[in-house]
Amino acid sequence: MLAASAGLVVVIIVMAFAVNKVFLEPAARAEQQALDLQDKLNRARVEKGKEDAYKAHLNDLASQAFGTDELRVSEHVRMVITDVLALSGLSSQNLSLKPLVGSRVPGVYREIGWSVRARGKMAQVISFLYLMSRDPHLHRLDNVVLAMVPGSTDVDVQVKYATLLLEQAKGEKLVIDDSPGQPPDASVLESPERQAYDMIVMRDVFRPYIPAKPQPKPQPAEEPRRAAEPPPKPGSDSRYRVVGLPTWGGKTEVLVRDNSSGKVANLKAGDDLGGGKIVLVDYRVLPSPRNPEILSGSRVVLRVGNEYYAVELGQSLADKRTLADRDLPPGVPKLEKPSPGGPEPQSGSAKQ
Repeated sequence: MLAASAGLVVVIIVMAFAVNKVFLEPAARAEQQALDLQDKLNRARVEKGKEDAYKAHLNDLASQAFGTDELRVSEHVRMVITDVLALSGLSSQNLSLKPLVGSRVPGVYREIGWSVRARGKMAQVISFLYLMSRDPHLHRLDNVVLAMVPGSTDVDVQVKYATLLLEQAKGEKLVIDDSPGQPPDASVLESPERQAYDMIVMRDVFRPYIPAKPQPKPQPAEEPRRAAEPPPKPGSDSRYRVVGLPTWGGKTEVLVRDNSSGKVANLKAGDDLGGGKIVLVDYRVLPSPRNPEILSGSRVVLRVGNEYYAVELGQSLADKRTLADRDLPPGVPKLEKPSPGGPEPQSGSAKQ
């Protein structure tokens, strides 16, 4: 009986192993393969749903391309670069243009372009880069390098202008305009967007960094200097915005931009601003008045009448806030404020 029981157990185990090998494991593998195939089908359906959006984006890129012929595209790019160089005023004496061939994905695109090296004033270089950024063609500016020319005030600029030559697949039809196009309009150099970059021209970007020094105490007896720009009129504070609080060689400057004209005034301590006088620039790192969770690194302190006001970097004069005595920077004297009831009568005066 024991032998028969043991044999029966062995037979059951063998049969279970055989059933698992022959039926259960193949069924489990088939079920997992079915789930994997279903997942791939779902992903394929999602990608198929994006096909129209991809085609629309590709057609949009094709409308900005220079063309499909490599030689014509390279020549069109060269014409665009020379037109922009001439419009920006950069000298052609030290001009260097070299054709470049970049990476390629067969059947998709090929990268071609030109390496540009020119010399001129900083304002001309800024105009050149600004006009290049506004080029409506499909392009990218890479490896921009600026360097001072020894013994002069000129700047040497190097940049790589690259575009894509789209390669159409079999049966694909892309609308690509291979006409040279119109040269850039010179009037864009007078636009407020271009004038905003004059801030770079005003600064010596190649000067080594000079750390800020402790601010000296204000000298009330010193005759204030005349402001470079007339003080804002009442009610027009929102036009003027503090756009820079730099320090050069221990001297602080206050750069104020007129939003209506785009001009930037360079002011100093003692100049008129916001209906009062500039006292100093406070470089303490303090919580921003608008959002205490954000730190503000600098602000200009004004004296208007018997009150001190602060305008944070980036704010307009309309955002100026009153400074309490406890918030004043070190070294700024407190102001004596008149009594609300007027002057007190002198002792010993005769009564009527």
